Amino acid sequence: MAWFVHLTPEKNAARIRRSGLSPVSRSRSDDPRPGVYCTPLLGDYTLTYQWSREIKRWQSPRLVAVHFRIPDDTAVTVGYYGAVPQEVTAAQAVARFLSLSPEAMRGYEVFLRRGVDAQEIRRIRSLNRPVGWRYTPTAHGRRPCPCPACMARGEYRISRIRDKSQDFDRSHIRPRQEVMEKLRTAQEGAAIVELLDELHGRQQSDVFRVAHLADHPDPAVRKALAYALSGFNRRAAAELLERLRSDPVEEVREAAGADEDDAA
Repeated sequence: MAWFVHLTPEKNAARIRRSGLSPVSRSRSDDPRPGVYCTPLLGDYTLTYQWSREIKRWQSPRLVAVHFRIPDDTAVTVGYYGAVPQEVTAAQAVARFLSLSPEAMRGYEVFLRRGVDAQEIRRIRSLNRPVGWRYTPTAHGRRPCPCPACMARGEYRISRIRDKSQDFDRSHIRPRQEVMEKLRTAQEGAAIVELLDELHGRQQSDVFRVAHLADHPDPAVRKALAYALSGFNRRAAAELLERLRSDPVEEVREAAGADEDDAA
């Protein structure tokens, strides 16, 4: 039996303990089946929980580690983040990790193409002090990119990083109220998507001002709305996200469910 660890926001712990891990993530391979990202339970604490520091950037401030066991011959994929993964068994995935140096092991991940039953879960522990790398496994010693695509508003030391950057232009960042006002009158789908992208990562509360976009005929608009809602008040945006998770377009459903159990 092979041991693995899945990281997820603390708010999911009770549900996972009761019903197991749902297969909501998508592999980076061509296989469309959903599953669960995880890493082997290793003797090295930092390497076992190496993804926790990065996940904390875009997930709940408090994480839990779900330890589970699956048969050695269970089919999984393993590989470096962003690269095409290889098809192996669970035991081979653990062996692959152990064959790598600590430096090379950073950024590696395993993908299980199914959920994890509650009976397979052995322990759920709090992870109060995230470890590992931030941004990329090789980012230490390099100044992070300050663009909105790489660093959202509110991230750790984001203002200082952007102030020191000679390449970042603040003039194109419009005030939130200005973006909201333009969303009220925008007609073309492409323009609405661009405005919603500007809201992504910002702290919002007035969900009612964008709620009508959940019924927009352009699925690209509904997808952009789902991503933008990650910056809104979670309780206020919950009902709208639930509607988008039932959208007829798969990409919209995936975007709306991206903040659930999509942790490695």
